[in-house]
Amino acid sequence: MGQGKQIDEAQALLAEAEQRLADWDLHGAFAAYKACLKAAPGFAPGLAGMGLFLADHGDPGTAAQLLSQAMAEGDAAVRLRVFPAFARLLEGLKPSAWDPALGRDLLVCLTSPTVDPQTLARVTAETLLLKQGRFDGTAVMLQAMARDPLWLAFLSRCVNVSAAMEIRLDAVRTAVVEAADAFESPVGDLVAALGISGFASEYVAPVQATDGAVAMLFRSPTLSEATALGEGEIQAQLIRRAIDEPARERALAQSVQALTPDGADAVSEAVKDQYEANPYPRWSAPPAPTPRRLSDAIAALPALDGKAFGGRAEAVLVAGCGTGFEPIDMARMDPSLAITAMDLSRASLAHGMRVAKDLGLTRVQFVQGDILALDKVQSWFDVVTSTGVIHHMARPEHGLARLAGVLRPGGVLRLGLYSERARAVVRAAHDLIRERGWTPVEADIRAFRAHVLALPEGEPLAALKESADFYSLSGCRDLVFHVQEHRYTPPQLGELMAGAGLRLVGFEASPEARAAFAGAFGPADPLDLGLWDQLEERRPELFAGMYHLWAQKPA
Repeated sequence: MGQGKQIDEAQALLAEAEQRLADWDLHGAFAAYKACLKAAPGFAPGLAGMGLFLADHGDPGTAAQLLSQAMAEGDAAVRLRVFPAFARLLEGLKPSAWDPALGRDLLVCLTSPTVDPQTLARVTAETLLLKQGRFDGTAVMLQAMARDPLWLAFLSRCVNVSAAMEIRLDAVRTAVVEAADAFESPVGDLVAALGISGFASEYVAPVQATDGAVAMLFRSPTLSEATALGEGEIQAQLIRRAIDEPARERALAQSVQALTPDGADAVSEAVKDQYEANPYPRWSAPPAPTPRRLSDAIAALPALDGKAFGGRAEAVLVAGCGTGFEPIDMARMDPSLAITAMDLSRASLAHGMRVAKDLGLTRVQFVQGDILALDKVQSWFDVVTSTGVIHHMARPEHGLARLAGVLRPGGVLRLGLYSERARAVVRAAHDLIRERGWTPVEADIRAFRAHVLALPEGEPLAALKESADFYSLSGCRDLVFHVQEHRYTPPQLGELMAGAGLRLVGFEASPEARAAFAGAFGPADPLDLGLWDQLEERRPELFAGMYHLWAQKPA
C-alpha cells in the first residue's frame, strides 16, 4: 500500500476512534486507535489520539512514549493538543538516570504556552541533577550551564521546589560570585536566568555580600545591572519580570477601587499587612485552560437543586482572590462571566490587574475589600468562591455568613479550607517558631528554612521540604508564619455550612482520594462527611492541599 493510501486509511480509522470515544465506546475506540497505528505507525495524529486515550484510561507509561513520539513527529496543531496531557504525565515521573529524550520533552513543554511550567519544576530539577552529576564550580561548567537550554528554561520559568536543587543552586551562585570578574558571554545568560530565579523566589536563599551585576542573585537588579549582561531573550525577560512588571504593579496598586469600607477587625488588618508585604501566590501568566461554561460545571454537582440554581452563573465574586490566579483562570475558561475579584491587599490585587491587562481580560474587576464588611454591599452574586481565606479570620463563621449574605437565593458557593489532620506538620512548625522566637521577617524565615533543610529525612518537619510553598519567602510565610489559621475535620465542615444556612452539594477530592473512598465504602454517598472523616483518620494526608466543597443557598 502506498504512503498516501496508508495515511488515508489511518485518518479514517482515527475519525472512527474519536467518534467511538465520543459515544463512550471505550473498547471500540481503543481497537480503532490500534488499527490506525497499525495502518500508519508514524502517523502523528494517531499517536496523539492513542496517547491521550491511554493517559485517561490507565496506562501512563505507554501514553508518555506515544505522546513523546507524537510531539517529535507532529506539526504545531498536534503538539498543542498533546502538551497539557503530556506535561501531566511528565509531572509525576521519578527519573533515575539522565535521559536525553526526557530532557528534550521537558524543554518543549516548559516553553509551551499551554503548559504551566511550574508543574514541571520538580521533575526538571531532578532531571538536571542527573544530567550534571556533580558541580565543580569551574568556569567551564558555568559556561556549559549557560549554553544549556534546559538549565536556562528551568531557572527562568520555574520556582525551584527541590531541596537537592537548592543546595546545587547555592553552590552555583557562590561560583558565579567568585568568577564575577571573568564573565564572558554566554555566562551572562546564566546570571540573568539566576536573577530571574532569585526574583521569583523572592531571594529566599542565603544572602551573600557582593556588589556589581552578581548582586542581582540576592536582590532585585537595577536596570544598569541587567543591561550590563548583554542583549538576549533571557536578559529581556529579567528586565521585564524583575524591573518593569513590579513598577507597573506599584502604579496599578494606587488605582484599585474599594468595594467595601475598611473593616475594624484586628486580625483582618494583620492579614492585610502580611499580604501587602508578601503578595501570595507569586505566578506569571497561567496556561490556557480548557474552555467550559461555569454553569455546566455547577450543573454537574451531585446534590445541586437545579431548579433553584436556574442554570445561571453570570455574576461571580472571588472573595480573597490574592494575586488573581483564580479569577483570571475562570475568566479564560468562561468568557461570559462577570467577575468581581476582591482582596484585602492592594499589592496582591495589582499583580492580578497587570496579568489581566496583559491577557486582554476586560470582564474581571479587581477591588479592595474586606469579607467582614460585605454586609455593606448592595449586590447579589450567582456564584461566590473563597479559597483558603476564611480560615485566616478570627471567626470564620462570621466570614461565611457575610459570603452567604451576598449569594442570591439558589446560588452556589465554593470554599477551600485547611484540614486539621493534614496540617499536623504545620502545627509542629508553629511550635518550633514559637520556641525559637522567630517572627515573619526575612531573616527569621531564612533561619527557619535553614533549620528544616538541615533535617535528615524521616524527621517530622523534614516533610515541609515537599511543599512548593517552602521555596519562596511569601510561600513560606503563608505556610508556617501566618498570623491566623483555623483547621477543620469533615464533620466540622458540615457544621460550618449548616450554621450559615447552606446545604452541601459537592465535595471535591483527588483521584487518589476518590479511589480510596470507593475502596473503603463502595457505592456510598460521596457527600457523606462522616465517611470522609473515617477515611481521613486512616489517611491523614488525603487533603494536604485543602478541602474544596460546594454549598447552595436555599431558594
